Amino acid sequence: MTSVDFRARPNRAVIPVDPASFVADYVPGRVERNGAVARRSADRLGLPSLTLEVDGESVTIERSSSGLTVRSAPGGDLVVVLGVETFADLVHDAVSTFGAEMAGRAEVRSGEIDDFIGWEPVWRTLLDGRPAYEPESVDFRDRAGAPTDLHQSFGLDDDPTEIGHFLGEAGFLHLRGVFTAEEMAAVSADLDIAMAEAERDDGASWWARDEAGDWAPSRILGFNHRSAALRELLSTDRFGRIATFTEDEFVQRDPFAGDAAEGLHKRVGIVEGISDVSWHKDCSMGGHSRTCCGLVTGISVTGAGPENGELGVVAGSHRANIAALGVEQIDLPRVPLPTEIGDVTVHCSCTLHMSRPPVAAERRVVYTGFGLAPRPEDDPVVLDAATRRKQRASLNDHVRRHQQEESATSTRRANFDL
Repeated sequence: MTSVDFRARPNRAVIPVDPASFVADYVPGRVERNGAVARRSADRLGLPSLTLEVDGESVTIERSSSGLTVRSAPGGDLVVVLGVETFADLVHDAVSTFGAEMAGRAEVRSGEIDDFIGWEPVWRTLLDGRPAYEPESVDFRDRAGAPTDLHQSFGLDDDPTEIGHFLGEAGFLHLRGVFTAEEMAAVSADLDIAMAEAERDDGASWWARDEAGDWAPSRILGFNHRSAALRELLSTDRFGRIATFTEDEFVQRDPFAGDAAEGLHKRVGIVEGISDVSWHKDCSMGGHSRTCCGLVTGISVTGAGPENGELGVVAGSHRANIAALGVEQIDLPRVPLPTEIGDVTVHCSCTLHMSRPPVAAERRVVYTGFGLAPRPEDDPVVLDAATRRKQRASLNDHVRRHQQEESATSTRRANFDL
């Protein structure tokens, strides 16, 4: 069977590391093993040399004749100031360059912030040995070795080995008819009630404004607590079977606890707020080598197509080590996932995905999912609802600002192009 477990590090408390010990003890063997590949990636991406200033000490990464050199001295064209804790988090993949910048934990003193974010795949190549993506390095084959049809869908009664192989190759699934129209109508009615009771700035909902100036909830957080119908469906064998298609052990988000599910209402003509998002990975804030791949499931309360905000994915991007929001860097296929009522989409947590803006009709969808089961070497990780919501909001706030910056140009249209 296929595996989508890409974890390369224990998911445990970060071990402190200072710049001097990083250069002297931590990185030399990694430079020897991975430096040449990391330099090739830095060259291909056109990245400048990097200096991290950590409480008055400097770590500089620059090109050498054999690969990359890491030394305790200033001198990089790109200079970024970090605290000791942020530096340790960056080393141990508890945060990404993107996540550090988003949280205000990184100050670019010289150079461009995009270059610092762009260093992420090279940094991970150097420290974790995961090569940064190179064109034509990802192929798609079925179990017989023939080219994979990336537009196929599956039913729950299809061969689970075939389903799992497709998930491992493509990083996503379209599962037909998991739930009935009647079941989805009950969930939709609960979403109506939750949206009617939501209030701006209540901490449990996100809002968006349409062209008429009206604000309305676009996302209900912790929707599992608001919908008995949804909790019942998430407890069925039908839904649980999604976790069985690969050889990995998954743990479902508890339908009766925490923010296990989010109910989305995507309206036509949104001009402000978080509703439709351009290409991103859910692990963009950091932690890929600690937790990926989880499985994110989208339950189609309404059908979805190009007119009402369907999901789009970049096939194979879960196998591509790229910078956050780096869809422009890769040559992989963009695949739309049109669905009928009751269908379920599945994508790996590090699969690039987006949602089109609806242009003719609303879309309703519930997102929940599964995480890889903890390993013996992992520490228990417990994040309260407020922390999880803050992390989610940080990623989506950046995506929203990214869209606003592009709104006056043709590149925004390209970001939603499938």
